[in-house]
Amino acid sequence: MSTIYDVAKESGFSLSTISNVLNNGPRPVRAETRQRILATMRRLNYHPSAMARGLARRKTHTLGILFGVVEPSAVVLNAYSADVLQGVLTAAAATGFNVTHYTNPWIDAEQSLANFRDQRSDGLIVVAPPIDSDLMPALASLDLPLVAVSWPSGEVAVPSVDADDRVGTRLVVQHLLDLGHRRIAHLMGHGNLLSALTRRDVFLDTMAAAGIARDPALVLPGQYSAETGHENARKLLTMPDPPTAIFAGNDEIAMGVLEAARELGVRIPEDLSLVGYDDRPISALLTPRLTTVKQPFIRIGEHATRLLLERIAGKEVEPVMHWLTPELVVRDSTAPPRR
Repeated sequence: MSTIYDVAKESGFSLSTISNVLNNGPRPVRAETRQRILATMRRLNYHPSAMARGLARRKTHTLGILFGVVEPSAVVLNAYSADVLQGVLTAAAATGFNVTHYTNPWIDAEQSLANFRDQRSDGLIVVAPPIDSDLMPALASLDLPLVAVSWPSGEVAVPSVDADDRVGTRLVVQHLLDLGHRRIAHLMGHGNLLSALTRRDVFLDTMAAAGIARDPALVLPGQYSAETGHENARKLLTMPDPPTAIFAGNDEIAMGVLEAARELGVRIPEDLSLVGYDDRPISALLTPRLTTVKQPFIRIGEHATRLLLERIAGKEVEPVMHWLTPELVVRDSTAPPRR
């Protein structure tokens, strides 16, 4: 395979002159010289390395993406990460950028940060980084444009994009209150993610504002999984005074609740109202069809990508949270409490 050195030897021109031809500058090259170099490249079947050219310009025309808690092998199977990734790919393709998925899971700054110093990408999007990790502070220390999805931007000076969980949670709680529910439980997602903590805190605040005393037994920690939803739902539904409604931290948790209710003979929505979060495609196919909060995941990915491209271009982007608005989708899993 021919190299740039072969082109220099064959054409009789210096490496710097050939580099100027390949990269269109910075010094002007005479038309005859340019033609001789291009003819030599064609004769030798020489094709410049996109990576080498990118490093010479300190640009690779590539965006990096790293997922905080979703396993690399599950990114395209997880509805949340797949939709965010779709948005990133759509916005990147529209501007001619490629996307590199960093698949090595983050361990800590000492062991992982070197992977992001190799100039493989011009900037990085980090999706749902854990707030108890050194991931974001370490990445922010690099000279690399950075944008986050679902990260408290005040913690590190990085722009972040997310659906407004404050709005979404208030919509859920108010919907259940309007139906007449007062004994409402909440099943949390991962306790080290911004989304889970925000939904818990706003749930408690909204209930308190409605004059309902806090009951710690009705707020259970867990993960964004059907397994913990099933386990925690069984705890709630076998209490002497079980809740009349459950607000699940996401739709996967809600699916675990549905299974636990079936096992215990609890009818939804006749005996128990259930609300999920995310509006994943399966939500409308469950029995009963799930009331949930629709999040604009694709738009989140697109918006994060546009912000990153602005930072790469050298534009000033304020390190603040960019909120997108979720909406409540009412289906068949909620009803007034049984008297």
